[in-house]
Amino acid sequence: MRKASDITVLPRFMGEEGEKYFTLQFSCPQQPKAHIVFVPPFGEEMNRCRALVSEQARRFARSGYACTIIDLYGTGDSQGELRDASLQIWQRNIHLTLETLQREMSVPLILWGLRLGAFIALDFAAKSALAIDSLLLWQPVIAGERYVTQILRQRVASLASKEGVPETTTEIRKRLAQGESVEVSGYTIGGALMADIESLSLAHLTALCPGKIYWLENVSETGASLATGSLTAIEKLKSLQNDVVAHRFTGPQVWQLHKRDSLPELISVTSSLLP
Repeated sequence: MRKASDITVLPRFMGEEGEKYFTLQFSCPQQPKAHIVFVPPFGEEMNRCRALVSEQARRFARSGYACTIIDLYGTGDSQGELRDASLQIWQRNIHLTLETLQREMSVPLILWGLRLGAFIALDFAAKSALAIDSLLLWQPVIAGERYVTQILRQRVASLASKEGVPETTTEIRKRLAQGESVEVSGYTIGGALMADIESLSLAHLTALCPGKIYWLENVSETGASLATGSLTAIEKLKSLQNDVVAHRFTGPQVWQLHKRDSLPELISVTSSLLP
């Protein structure tokens, strides 16, 4: 257990043996206003954003919220290999975390996600029997199939730079569908997880939570509009009777950078959203 002023930071494993996953819990001294559970981005994006996410978690704890960061099965300090992961396992991780926290202290539940983690949070809220009070989305992915294509293109580019045997994204998808695992940017991924991610679609979502869905997106300069795809996604969510509030922020796209950087505007905007 570590303490930063009045904030307690507690490493904790949850789940059954063979499927144990790691969590890092930031607790405030008083009864929390809510449990905030963070669903991480995919692959190297998770590592690039760890410092940023921890900074925000501390800000939440100082504001009276308990915040738990999850390393999903097969990632980070959790058990298992990424090639054996699936969306169903990850949803079980999220469900058990929320259920455990709610059993230990019954306060509202808030899901917070970054990039793919934001899309998984949306999907979870739509399907779970647990009552999610609000959703906090940082730079959400909005199309599973397109995101998988972007992942596979990293392998195509890597093979080209190393003068390896060239592959297309179609060929890689075929290998994954046949049960093979492939390496992408140092991560070995399996076909089940990629198929699960491809199946994520806003078209399958329903009313997600009684509170607000906070959508925070990076723009190139102050006053710039959100991306067209994001505006369409937000309208789709609103059409399903969700209360979506969009906020823009400027700064480096940390999830794409190989070196650590900060996003003070994102931290400031996010911290101002919850009372």
